[in-house]
Amino acid sequence: MVKVIRSELEVTIIPELGGLIWSIKYGDHELLHHHKDPEPIEHLREGLMPEDFYNVVYFGGWFEVIPNAGYVSRYAGVQFGLHDESPYIPWKVEYDEEADEYSVLNVVSLRKYPLKVYRRVKLLNSNEVLIKERLVNLSRQNLKFSWLHHPNFGSDLLSEYTVLELPKGTEVEVDKYLSGGSSILEPGYRGVFPMVKSKSGELIDLSRFPRDLNTNDLVYVPMVKEGWFRLINEKLGIRLEANWDVNVFRSMWLWRPLGGGFNYPWFGRIYATSVELTTSWPATGLAEQVKMGTAYEIQGNGEISTWIRFKIT
Repeated sequence: MVKVIRSELEVTIIPELGGLIWSIKYGDHELLHHHKDPEPIEHLREGLMPEDFYNVVYFGGWFEVIPNAGYVSRYAGVQFGLHDESPYIPWKVEYDEEADEYSVLNVVSLRKYPLKVYRRVKLLNSNEVLIKERLVNLSRQNLKFSWLHHPNFGSDLLSEYTVLELPKGTEVEVDKYLSGGSSILEPGYRGVFPMVKSKSGELIDLSRFPRDLNTNDLVYVPMVKEGWFRLINEKLGIRLEANWDVNVFRSMWLWRPLGGGFNYPWFGRIYATSVELTTSWPATGLAEQVKMGTAYEIQGNGEISTWIRFKIT
């Protein structure tokens, strides 16, 4: 476990748990959802199916997925599980000429796919974090992939007094590929954020997070026009604003496990939201994303650099 602290801002990373950004604290307030205490992943593997693994090792926090963002998929001869494979293998802490007391460099080489990720988390000041990443193709062939940042917001940041802000005119589409009985939204509905239609015909405001629901909804922003979002807890006065490189993270997934629905995996016990930055959509996995033309591609022996920045006030 690695902590980076600068005045009121504290970021905790667990490299051995898939590079998990476990905690972001600002003053006395925790911004990330913690679903259960983290434990070594190898203790949880026995008897699990690929589609099960994520649900069992979901601790909360902010995790990163590459090369298969989404559900079980088979591509390029590789069988991927749900959100495979970077969250399930240990990352390393490395040091270089940019190292200082306000940053940490994590590195991981994937096992199924010849990709290597360098991620630096740096506290720019007492309320701002920069994530700089470099993706390297270790093979000579071009590779299709999908890449997802999955911050799970909750704790002090999320309540019925919290509002999500997106650029005006943001077009959204409710998931129609994986939508199950726990979702209250009309599958495939297209509209403009924040209002979408429910299965019963009512309009649902995606900018708000009521506690009296027991739902598990997924909504896509297929094409990001401007790279920013804000989450604001109006009662506590906490405001998180994120900006990112839209040339790489071109889409967003809005995951709303407000209760999460009955039975496995949530049993009505989760209250969180994720504003996920991703190269691709929908959440059906890499093979389908390739078919739909939304997968990203890296050239043989090539590199891709990108960034995410967020500020808390």
